[in-house]
Amino acid sequence: MFRSIFTVSGFTLVSRLLGFARDVLIAKYLGAGATADVWVAAFRLPNLFRRIFGEGAFNTAFVPIYSGRLEEKGKEAADDLAQRTISVMFVILMITCALVFIFMDPVIRVMSPGFAEGGRLGPAVAASRITIGYLVFICLVAALSGVLNSRRVFGAPAFAYVVLNVVFIITLVGVIPQTEEPLTVLCWSVLVSGFLQLLVVVVACIRRGVKLRFRKPVIDDDMKKLGGLMAPGLVSAGIQQLNLIVGQAVASLQVGGVALIFYADRINQLPLGLVGIALGTVLLPELTRKLRGGDEKGAHVTLTQGMELALLFVLPATAAMLVIPVPIMHALFVDGEFTAASANEAGRVLAAFALGTPTYVLAKVLQPAYFAREDTKTPMRFTIASAAVNMVLAYPAFLWLGPTGCALATSVAGWVNILLLWFGLRKAGFLKVTARFTGRVTRILIASAVMGVLVWILAKYGEPWILSEKNIVIRVVLLGALVAVGVVFYLFAVIATRVYSVAELKNRLTRRSRL
Repeated sequence: MFRSIFTVSGFTLVSRLLGFARDVLIAKYLGAGATADVWVAAFRLPNLFRRIFGEGAFNTAFVPIYSGRLEEKGKEAADDLAQRTISVMFVILMITCALVFIFMDPVIRVMSPGFAEGGRLGPAVAASRITIGYLVFICLVAALSGVLNSRRVFGAPAFAYVVLNVVFIITLVGVIPQTEEPLTVLCWSVLVSGFLQLLVVVVACIRRGVKLRFRKPVIDDDMKKLGGLMAPGLVSAGIQQLNLIVGQAVASLQVGGVALIFYADRINQLPLGLVGIALGTVLLPELTRKLRGGDEKGAHVTLTQGMELALLFVLPATAAMLVIPVPIMHALFVDGEFTAASANEAGRVLAAFALGTPTYVLAKVLQPAYFAREDTKTPMRFTIASAAVNMVLAYPAFLWLGPTGCALATSVAGWVNILLLWFGLRKAGFLKVTARFTGRVTRILIASAVMGVLVWILAKYGEPWILSEKNIVIRVVLLGALVAVGVVFYLFAVIATRVYSVAELKNRLTRRSRL
C-alpha cells in the first residue's frame, strides 16, 4: 500500500509542480480580471463533470465491483464487465456533452450569474463550448484508470495527469506569445491534452493485457447494479461540486473574485493532490480486496494507517498556509497582470481555505471505507448536509469578507462533512481508534504547530525580499528555501516528539527507495 501511495504521490508532485508553472504563466497573460474569470469558468466546466461522472460517482461504484469480480472470477470476467460498462458510459458522455454544448448559455448563467454584467457571458459561453469536449476524454481516462488501479497499476493513470500540464506549458511558452487570442488557444489545448491523456491509459491497458473493445451498449443486471450504486454517488459528487459552484457563483459578483478563488485554491489543493487523492486511489481497491477476502481486521488497520499518514503530511502544510499565505501567493504569482494587491487578497482567501484543508484530505481516506462496502448512500447524506451548511453561509460570508468569506464557508462545510463521516464509521464499528493512534496524532499536531511558529518568524525576516523582489525566479527560490527549512525542522520535530523513531523513519525511507 505504501509503495502504491508513493508512486501516485510522486507523479502527482510532478503534475502539481508543472501545474504551478502553468498557473503562473496563465496569471502572467490573463491576470486576475475579467479574462481570467472567463478562462476559469471554461476550464471549470469539463472538470466539474469529470469529478461528478468520472472520478466521483463512477469510480466509487465501479472500482469495488470490478475489484470484486477480479478477486472472485478472474481477469477475463472482470474485463468483460469493464468493456460493457465503458461502452455504456461512452454513449452517456456523448449525449451529455451534446446537451451541455447546446444549452451552454443558461449553464454559464447559472454557474456564474455575475457574468451577465461586464461582458463576460458571451466569451465564457464560446470558450466553454470548446473545452466541454474534454469531458468525454477525461471521463474515459478515469474509467480506464479504475481498471488499472484495481490491478495495482498506479503509475500510468497518475502520469496521465502530468501530460495535461505538459501540453499547457508547451502552449503557453511556444504558442501563446505568438498569438493575440491566448484564451482561445488555451481552450483548444484542453482538448489536445485530453486526447493524449486517454492515449496514455489505453497503451497502459494494452501492455497489461487488459482487453479493450467497444460493445453494443446494453442495460443488463451488472449495469443496473452499477447504476444503483452510482445514483447516490452522482448526488454526492454533484453536491460536493455544488459547494464549489456556490462559492464561485457568489464570488462572481465581484470582478476578479472567481480568479482569486481559483489561484488560492490551486495552492490549497496541493496537499489534497499529493496525499488525499493518492490515499483515496490506493485505499479503495485495497480495502475492497481485504473485505472480499474476509480480512476485516486488516481493513481496519489499513484505514487507520491511511488516516495517520494523511495527517502526518497535511497538518504541516496546513500550518504553513495559515501562517504565511500572503508571502506564498506573492512569491508564486505576482508577475505581469497579476498585481501585489491581487496577491494580498488571494493570500487571505488561501488562509480561509487552509482552515479546511485537513478535512479535504481526510475525506479521501474515510469515504473509501464506505465505498468498499458498496455503501454510497451514507456519504451522500453527509455531503448533502455539508452542502446545506455551505449554501447558508456563502452569501452572508461574502458580504462580510468578500471572496475570503466564500472560502471560509467551504472550510466550515468541510468540517461538517468529516465529522459526519468519522462518527458514521465509529457507529458502524469500522473505525477503531487506539490510544497509539491518538497519541501519535497529538504529537503530529505539536510538531506542526512548532514548525508553523518557526516558519512565521523566518517569513517575517524574509518578507522585505519576498514582497519587494520583482524577479519571480528569485522569489520562488526564497520561498523554496523557507519551505525547505520548515520541512527539515518538521522532520526533527517529528523525531523529537516521538511521532516516529529514527528506526521507523529509516524503514519508511528504505522502503520508498526500493520503488
